[in-house]
Amino acid sequence: MSKYKFIYLIWLLPAYLLFLTVHQVLVYQGIGDTYNNGESYTAQVVDFDIKKIASQTNGYVVLNFETDNGENIERRLSLPIELASMITDFSQIPIRYQKGTFEEIVMMPTYSEHRNMVLSNAAISLIGLFIALGVAVIGHRYATRKQNEVEEELVFERVD
Repeated sequence: MSKYKFIYLIWLLPAYLLFLTVHQVLVYQGIGDTYNNGESYTAQVVDFDIKKIASQTNGYVVLNFETDNGENIERRLSLPIELASMITDFSQIPIRYQKGTFEEIVMMPTYSEHRNMVLSNAAISLIGLFIALGVAVIGHRYATRKQNEVEEELVFERVD
């Protein structure tokens, strides 16, 4: 087996970036769908925390609300610091809820910022996808060329 066959694994990077891009697009559409078609509720903030770990800062909020049909729902939502800082002073948060969508809960105070953030994440992963595709094509061609080269067999000639 040629050592150049491992270069073909470069195709995992564009595949992963494609997955990220599709996921972000689905989240973007889910947020819009829930905002436009969901039911409005007021959720109680049960727990809220911002974690500050070296270069990562994020947080979470636990929301509890009751739907019109009497179902009590409690969800923990992870939040980037930009969204968490927008709701630090809230004890009740107006939300939109639509069961069965990709994003079931949308917090009204963070809606526009959340959509903008997801859209920029999708754009960044799409740019990364195009760059990774270029690198993968170049790597694929290089590996194919190296495997097709005929290795010269060394001939040792004894001269006495």
